[in-house]
This record gives sequence, C-alpha cells and structure tokens, in this order.
Amino acid sequence: MKAHVLGLALLTISLPGLSAADWPGWRGPQTHGISSERNLPLTWGPGTNLAWQVEPPGKGASSPVIIGDRLYLTTQQDDDALRVLAYDTANGALRWNQSVGSGRVKTHDLINMATPTVAANAQHLWAFFGTGLLVCLDTDGKTVWQRDLAKDHGALNTMWGTGTSPVLHDGKLLLAIMHQGPSYVLAVDAATGADLWKTPRDHGAKDEAKDSYSSPTLATVDGRTQLIVSGGDHLDAYDPATGERLWVIGGLEVPHPYGRTISSPTAAGDLVLTVASGFQNRGHVMAVRAGGNTKEQLWTSSRYSPDCPSPVIYNGYAFTLRDDGNAQCLDLRTGEAHWQERLFSENVKVSPVAADGRIYFLSGRGNCVVVKADKTFELLARNEFNEDTLAAPAIAHGRIYLRTSKALYAIGSRNQ
Repeated sequence: MKAHVLGLALLTISLPGLSAADWPGWRGPQTHGISSERNLPLTWGPGTNLAWQVEPPGKGASSPVIIGDRLYLTTQQDDDALRVLAYDTANGALRWNQSVGSGRVKTHDLINMATPTVAANAQHLWAFFGTGLLVCLDTDGKTVWQRDLAKDHGALNTMWGTGTSPVLHDGKLLLAIMHQGPSYVLAVDAATGADLWKTPRDHGAKDEAKDSYSSPTLATVDGRTQLIVSGGDHLDAYDPATGERLWVIGGLEVPHPYGRTISSPTAAGDLVLTVASGFQNRGHVMAVRAGGNTKEQLWTSSRYSPDCPSPVIYNGYAFTLRDDGNAQCLDLRTGEAHWQERLFSENVKVSPVAADGRIYFLSGRGNCVVVKADKTFELLARNEFNEDTLAAPAIAHGRIYLRTSKALYAIGSRNQ
C-alpha cells in the first residue's frame, strides 16, 4: 500500500478549465492541501519576499482562492453585508467588490458568515455563507444565480455557526450540511443552482456531536471518485453523480460531550484520514482504507490529535497540528509517530498545507513554521506576522497567499 499511497499523495489533479498551478477551493486541488508548485518562498517578513499586501474590507475566515490572475475572497462588513472580492494577483489591485446579500445568525465569537471558502474555475465562482446564501458569480462579479439553502432545506442549526465549504466536481457543487436540524449531503447544478440530489445523513449522533464544521473531500478509489464526509461520529462516502452512500464507518465517538467535528478529512489513494474532536486533547486521528464499496479501519492515534486543523498526507506520511501548537509526522501504515514537536506556544486553528517537499504550518497568530516533509524532523524556517488568522494558506503560481485579521499577503516574487 505504501508505494500506491505515496504516488497518489504527490499528484495534483488537473481539473477542467484550471491550470495545475491554480488553487481552486478549500485546501486547493482535490481539497487535500497539496500544491505541485516548486521554488516557493521559504522565508518572508516586512521587506522580505512580499510581492504585495492589501487590507480587505470587513472580516472573514474564508481562505484565498486563486484562478489564473484572479484571487477571490469573501468578507462580511459591520453592517452585515455579505461580499465577494476579486483581486489582481499581479499587484493586489481590487478588481471588484460585489455585495451579494446580508444577514447574521449565531456563531462563535471568532467567526462570522464569511467563513466558508469559495469554489471557482476559469469561468465562475461559487460562494456559500453562514446564513445559507449560496451564490454563483461570473469573473466580472455579476450574479448568475443565487438561492437560500436555509429557506429551501431548513435553518442551519449548529452551535457555533457554519464552516463547511462547497466542493466543485464534474459540474456539481457538493455540500455537506451536518447540524442539529436534519443533516444532508447535497448536489447542486453549478450552472443553474438547481438541486440534483439530496441524501439525508443521520447516524444517530447525540447533542453537539451532530454538528460538523468540516468540509467534504474527494478521493479516487479503484478509478472511481468518492465524496468523503466526516461528522456525526461517522465517516462515510457518496457517489458524487447520484448521492448513493457507498460506505459508512463509525469510530469517531469521543469521551466528552463536545463531539462536534471541525477538521476536514483528507485522502491519498484508498487511504482516508479523519479526526475525531480533539477538544481538551481527547480526540484521535483515524485511518480508513476505502475499497470500491467497502472500508476497513487501519489504526487510530490519540496523541497530538487536532481539534480544528485538518491533516495533510504528503511524501508518504501524515502530518497533523494540534491546537496547542504540537505537530507530528505519522506512519501511514501503522499510525506510529516518526516525530512529535512543539512548533508554537500560541493557539492554532489553521490547517497546514504542503508543497515543494515542505509542510507549511500556520498558527492562529499568522506565524508560519516550515518543516521538511520527512520522517526525520528538520526545521527549515520560522516566519512571523503576529496577526490573528483562521484562514488556511493558499499556494498558486509560485506564491503563498495568507489572510490575517489585518491584511491579505502575497508572498513571493513581484515579477509574476
């Protein structure tokens, strides 16, 4: 299995209408947090490797998305306006700032309605907001269609707001709504906004364990694409074309009453990693081997298991970052730790990304530790902004893009 997983973990999947160097949605190509980019910046700071920086209006925890020479971001302003922003990646110029709606529902103090990350291709982008608003825009910011999932399918009833991001696949927007109302997985026609299929999802979880803030991921198993969903104490897979549930497995229950799922699953070949709630450091990472319509739990690892950050599989290893700043490299076959190191003293909510033989770990203060993607720990660089952030980094066209509470940064050469 190791060679099979290693080969797939290094791939960046090409999608229609996209460059291999684009970052088209939550956690990039295939939502795995991996870029095929090389010669990326290793160090940065004021006056060092900063191509540009701008101050986006409003606030949000959504991550940057890059298609060609455009960067897309969502934000919410103090008047509750929900907006989508487009920037020129060459110089950071704001190309348009489109208001698409307004509103606010209960959330955690750290986030607002602009928490989900957009999905995009070369022609359109799709933004989902915590109110239930789902909108399609063209690349000039013109609204193609919009709808309200809360009105169509019931209010979004999570304890701390909505964090799940849509996944674009084969002309469909795929969303997983897991909350204390009726939970479901939904496919929407990307061109028209019409529902294509809806599959109820209730695995009997209790209380806050019904809530999930994670986003689905895609896995290619035996040549067939599966949509992987984590939450409600279970991991399961769906056929993106029909909504048929292909398999389900438990094992995400935790010994505390706050069993909500925040971390998103990830995959490499037929290996799927997911995280049970690490609240108070009492969760665990679980590895599952997925066959065509089957599944097998391979191992669990409880030490240094995250609560919020999603794992990344790269160079044949799994890398995780716990919310207190402790990171680890796990063996994919056994779950045993090759190394465990404290990287930060501050709180962490951000998912790491991988590229160029490195893992980029980002703290909740916008400080980035770069580590060699290997079973032997090697610290390559430490970069500091000391600005609050909840947004995951994006990697595209030779640059790293970071969103903090104060600014949007393009890290890399100006001549791109």
